Amino acid sequence: MHKLLKSILPLTTLIFLCAFMPHKEWHWKKLPKVTESHLRGLSVVDDDVVWASGANGTFLVTHDGGDSWETGTIDSEKRLDFRDIHGFDGNKAIAMSSGENYARMYLTDDGGKNWELMYQNEDKGIFFDGVDFADENRGVAFSDPVDGTFYIVQTKDGGRSWNRISTKKLPKTLEGEAGFAASGTGVIYKNKNIWIATGGGEKARVFHSADDGDTWNAYDTPMASGEGTGIFSLSMLDELNGVVVGGSYMDSTNTVANCALTNDGGKTWELLFVNQPNGYRSCVAAHEEMGILFAVGRTGIDSSMDGGRTWKAYSDEGYYACGISERYIYAVGRSGKMGKMELF
Repeated sequence: MHKLLKSILPLTTLIFLCAFMPHKEWHWKKLPKVTESHLRGLSVVDDDVVWASGANGTFLVTHDGGDSWETGTIDSEKRLDFRDIHGFDGNKAIAMSSGENYARMYLTDDGGKNWELMYQNEDKGIFFDGVDFADENRGVAFSDPVDGTFYIVQTKDGGRSWNRISTKKLPKTLEGEAGFAASGTGVIYKNKNIWIATGGGEKARVFHSADDGDTWNAYDTPMASGEGTGIFSLSMLDELNGVVVGGSYMDSTNTVANCALTNDGGKTWELLFVNQPNGYRSCVAAHEEMGILFAVGRTGIDSSMDGGRTWKAYSDEGYYACGISERYIYAVGRSGKMGKMELF
């Protein structure tokens, strides 16, 4: 039904309807552990196909909604920490590793049986925070700043080759400003729009390009910022409406300035002072058709039925990353912890 609604109603009307639409009672289900590695990368392709990645060179993929998983290591020496992964389907995925001297991207097109190294960067200061794709060909990944600008690379051939965006096109970063590789969701690529979330400096900002990375602007947000503090994740419901979450990972229960909304594509942001997520949150994910959002962090899960304007604590289960398909939300976290819930 919600596919039909989306075709005839604007997003604001859908969000209003969803806030009052009856839905089945939600029950969170812990999935069986198949690894002890910390998992921070998550890509929900559809209801059944989900990819995950993490420490010790680990990757996981399910083709049956989490009932069973195929798991293995991309890096035979288990040195790499795959902080993000992007699945295209049940066979093809790009996995991104973080860490200075360990910035790499691998591609599989046979469901993880084989992985091919497509990109490697050992420049001083490189630390990749996230990767995202607008379609099967166009992708972008970003690293913490090097010499005063973010290090951003693009692909136009599905991850087989990557090229750096010229620093001349990018705004300068602030002292201490960086990204966070807590869930790989500090970057969003939608149509021709790219958004990158920051923190750590004097201000938490959102970098935005509306033309596939050719030109960029940096916009201030009212989110908390400083050491270990800032925007850890963003989600765009469409090209105008979006949500950022974060806070301080050193003060996980602090709710001050940890969520803000935009309705103009990221140019301006409205901070939530009440009914915000219940602490530091490392990931936010949206059901774009229905305006339902979930935010996860070490201290719990929060849900919003109105596009992020009000939040309710749903659970005290801690996770690092989450993702939403047509019917389900999935989450991954510490020591191979995974969970799932049916939304409709």
